[in-house]
Amino acid sequence: MKKIIILLILIVACSGDDNSKPIDLMSENEMVDFLFDVNVINSSRAYNNRSDLNYYNINDSLLFNKHEIDCLKFVNSNFYYSSNPKQYLKIYSKLDFRLNQLKDSLTNELNILTIKRKDAFN
Repeated sequence: MKKIIILLILIVACSGDDNSKPIDLMSENEMVDFLFDVNVINSSRAYNNRSDLNYYNINDSLLFNKHEIDCLKFVNSNFYYSSNPKQYLKIYSKLDFRLNQLKDSLTNELNILTIKRKDAFN
């Protein structure tokens, strides 16, 4: 009897269509854009900002409004993509590329400013 119940549970669990696409699924590029903003905002909150730009004031609702989504759309999309590891890896590879581009451009800008500052003292 226990074997039949376990077998039925396995059949029901495996037959569910949990990987079906949600109606309001964000595209991969929309996910990359949203996650990029989330990462930039969260990482900038860790630094003591001396400028007038204060990322502490950016809350989730502003971010959702910017991307014209609601939290349910993001949660459903994130769940769908995380259930499909190949697609999720593709999204995070694109995100990693964009974050590295940003890092490289900021590093270049910092190097230029450093050279200008050194030239000003010479």
